[in-house]
Amino acid sequence: MQVILPVTSIISQARQGVLRRRVDEIARLVGLTDKEMARILNMSIRGLHGKATATRLSLAASERLLLLERLVQRGLSVFDGRADLLARWLRTPLAELAYRPEADRSLEGMAPGPLQNMGSFHQPVGPVISAMPPTEYTNAPPVIAQSPLAVLDTVSGFSLAEDVLGRIEWGLVG
Repeated sequence: MQVILPVTSIISQARQGVLRRRVDEIARLVGLTDKEMARILNMSIRGLHGKATATRLSLAASERLLLLERLVQRGLSVFDGRADLLARWLRTPLAELAYRPEADRSLEGMAPGPLQNMGSFHQPVGPVISAMPPTEYTNAPPVIAQSPLAVLDTVSGFSLAEDVLGRIEWGLVG
């Protein structure tokens, strides 16, 4: 069983800077391309390629790489060491990571109001439908399912992907 990096280790390693060579090691493990790695690390492909393998990454890129390593370790644990299954899961659009474009537009320009006006965790969420546009049978807005890989360009995305892995691990899929 692999040991998953504790958060305190991620913080201290990120502050020191992770060596560029680890980018290639982690990418190779689950078959991520240079373009995908650059996006995850919030770097240009040219910037990623321009770094020597013994060069340390910035704090931000190091943190993202360590979060990816942690996610990969957890994923390998969940998928019984099967890197091929983890690679497929990373690229599979999931309802749990669904995105409603009009929801983002409706929040533009809004200042947060009083806490009691912000809703409740107990209020039911509308039904999740496919990424297809609404039909004549429903008034529900379209939902765009995203893959875990698609959300790894943000730190919040890493958290969401880990949550989904946790649900899979506990048998709470869907």
